[in-house]
Amino acid sequence: MGNRCGGPAIGPADGRHDGALFAEDIRTDPMSIPNGSRAGWTFTAPAGTTITAISYYRRLAASGDPDLVAGLYQGNGIALEECDVAWPVAPGANAACSKPNSQTPVTFTGLNTNALFVGVGCRIERPVAACGGDGTGLNAVQADLYSASVTLAENSLPTLADIGGGLWGGGVVSGVVPVTFAATDPTGIQEQSVRTAGAGSTLVSALQSCDFTVAQPCPQQPAASLSVDTTRVSDGTHTFELVATDAAGNTAAVTSPPVVVDNDGPPPPVGLTVTPAAGSPNAIALTWRNPTGAPALITRAMVQLCHATCPAATNIAAAGAAKVTAPGPGLYGVRLWLIDSHGRGGPHNAALASVRVAPAVVVASSEPAPATRIKAIITGRRLRVTGAIARTGRVRVSWRSKRGLRTLGSGSRFVTIRDHKLAATFVLAVRARAGVTRVVVRSGSSIVAQARARRA
Repeated sequence: MGNRCGGPAIGPADGRHDGALFAEDIRTDPMSIPNGSRAGWTFTAPAGTTITAISYYRRLAASGDPDLVAGLYQGNGIALEECDVAWPVAPGANAACSKPNSQTPVTFTGLNTNALFVGVGCRIERPVAACGGDGTGLNAVQADLYSASVTLAENSLPTLADIGGGLWGGGVVSGVVPVTFAATDPTGIQEQSVRTAGAGSTLVSALQSCDFTVAQPCPQQPAASLSVDTTRVSDGTHTFELVATDAAGNTAAVTSPPVVVDNDGPPPPVGLTVTPAAGSPNAIALTWRNPTGAPALITRAMVQLCHATCPAATNIAAAGAAKVTAPGPGLYGVRLWLIDSHGRGGPHNAALASVRVAPAVVVASSEPAPATRIKAIITGRRLRVTGAIARTGRVRVSWRSKRGLRTLGSGSRFVTIRDHKLAATFVLAVRARAGVTRVVVRSGSSIVAQARARRA
């Protein structure tokens, strides 16, 4: 302890009580102090600790009465130092003892005791019933304690209990996860921390404010918590250790159940290849391998085709192969990433590739084109035009019905020729049936076929 009584820690050199815890006899009658009585200051080590050293500033004095003593004593009563009048007193000897304050500390080490006492007491040496029977005056024995530093040793470990929170619950964790616990120790808890098991990398720690001038320097932690940032460790299965350190530096550690850290989801797909797929216009074929060491089961994949922009990704199976359709021809950037059973994963772990989708190629037939020949049949009001056309592509089919120079009706439409076959149907006006109807097929400005309609 330091001097908290108003004086300097080293105390005055002239023996005054200023700033001291002091003890002295205050008897008013001879033979008034019972044997074994004492007055002073006792320091008791906290449970689970022992006193190994003391360094203190003091003054001890005794005079006249051999039964009164001042000193420093261990818990078992054995004196470390003592000031008393030797008995019997030799003739002509000075019946006094003085151990003044030299303003340098008096130190004792190598101790193993549970308590210390500094003060005065009655310890009968002569054949008397009580102390104070020699007729000496008041304050025949004195002890002044100006300041002291006591060293404690502790070998017991802190106690950790009631551990909870996400990091201690098993399962899957991500982000910042709490750990709650209670930590106690006779000297209090100086630090608590969480570290990775085995490697011992500290992820978070908290130091307490400790006062080593008191017997329990550090506070207890009956309801403590720490927040652990799991992004500081790799994804995968881990165990963690909760560590408590007491004021003496003793540590206790408790290991968590295994937990799966899953912050980033699966790693990128391996060996992604992207090629145009045969047989389907604008189709793209993807192949890849799912990576090993994913923190959780891979359940699906996402693919994104980027051209001028990047539209929403498409959900596909995680089987290692898939086919998707591009909106049209062009150069595409392809992003592929994987999603695990906990829904984690994203573009940050995408594999990248590119592919060019070519326009569809029209392959000309190797067979000779048939001769152009069409026919037009009128059934009721319906005009049906069919036949073979030597060319392919888009043509215009027109009809006109006339009586003499007078036109009774007309019409036209565009038709696509497929496999050299023409088929077109028109509905005639009622009066158009009374005239002669001719049909003309044009490609651009060229006439490729014509026929006169006949009635069925």
